Amino acid sequence: PPKCNNYKRVGHLTKDCRSRPANNNNNHRNNNNQQGNGCFECGAQGHFKRNCPKLKNNDRSNQSGNDRAPLRVYAVRNAGANPDNVVAGTFLLNDRYAYILFDPGADRSFVSTAFSSQIDIAPSTLDHYYDVELAGGRIIGLNTILKGCTLNLLNHTFNIHLMPIELGSFDAIISMDWLADYQAVIVCAEKIICIPWRNETLIIHGDESNQGNVTRLNIISSTKTQKYMLKGFPIFLAHITATEVEDNSEKKRLEDVPIVQEFSDVFPKDLPGLPPT
Repeated sequence: PPKCNNYKRVGHLTKDCRSRPANNNNNHRNNNNQQGNGCFECGAQGHFKRNCPKLKNNDRSNQSGNDRAPLRVYAVRNAGANPDNVVAGTFLLNDRYAYILFDPGADRSFVSTAFSSQIDIAPSTLDHYYDVELAGGRIIGLNTILKGCTLNLLNHTFNIHLMPIELGSFDAIISMDWLADYQAVIVCAEKIICIPWRNETLIIHGDESNQGNVTRLNIISSTKTQKYMLKGFPIFLAHITATEVEDNSEKKRLEDVPIVQEFSDVFPKDLPGLPPT
């Protein structure tokens, strides 16, 4: 009759034995190590802690339950993480002049809390927080956004959503989310922004571009104006009219200017000269 060499039993051959002992010393040693050590997380045998299914499930749960997406805000105190890759200038934001930084290194567009108080838009609350890392390494959580803000570039109005945050030198930071929506391209060498608009391309010049230095007026934002006033800088009211007026009846008179008309005795009709510096 057939005899099994594993257990010296009669009735089946060795090749048909259902219970084969582990006769390989290396395999036996490896199995003992894996089963003997076990998992230090759940205590089960057959895997190590780094491969524990319990940890993997917890990681997936944390990712689905925690929507705090880490973002990074560059250039809060200076001209950006990479000054050669950004464009800064003064533009109209919700009909107010704002000093704006276009920075593709940031993930979201932001507005300073000081400037946002001048925007007549109620902030919306998001259903999740964003962890935002400032330039100094401080991390804050944001869950509010101003939807439907208007950015005026070359008399063209663009829609933009801004998250209020504490900013240093800038009133707003416009980043990759807005640039991508409008397929805008920053030309670093010339410090300009090219924005496709219907059948043309808008070219926005920053303060450091050649054309910007020649043609742009030195306009400051309302936030900076308030800072200068608090520091005691003198403020002059200038009323400018066109010099070529055919009909004298259309000329602006001092009595036509609100508030100023109440102080006609203070403001002379003809200025003797420029105000003192």
